Amino acid sequence: MKRRPGADALLDAALATLQEDLLPTLTGRQKFLAAMIARAVSVARQDIAGAHESAQAERNSLARLYGQPSDDDLATLRKQLATDIRARKFKPGTPDENKLIDHLVETTAAELRITNTKYLAQRQRGRGAESAV
Repeated sequence: MKRRPGADALLDAALATLQEDLLPTLTGRQKFLAAMIARAVSVARQDIAGAHESAQAERNSLARLYGQPSDDDLATLRKQLATDIRARKFKPGTPDENKLIDHLVETTAAELRITNTKYLAQRQRGRGAESAV
């Protein structure tokens, strides 16, 4: 029995076809739109590849923030964090606030690594607190 290609293989083939065969033949707006599609497919592919790893890293970061691991799913943990931020649980100038900032910078940097690698690389070379991420 012949196995069907997986999602990664299908995305790789679609992206290669788009970039190598179609994009060079297009001009103007069609080329621009095809380039946007290629970028979207590339981001989706990276997101799929890193989804489990990224989710586990975020869960670990939340465990450090709260001082304990949780069996809740990531969506529930994010909702709890949003509720705690709105309730001002992380008082300014406290270690809890520092942990919150660390968590937010870490998770934002992880998202940037997937969706906007050029921006993150520029910030790492430049200035600002997030340049150390």
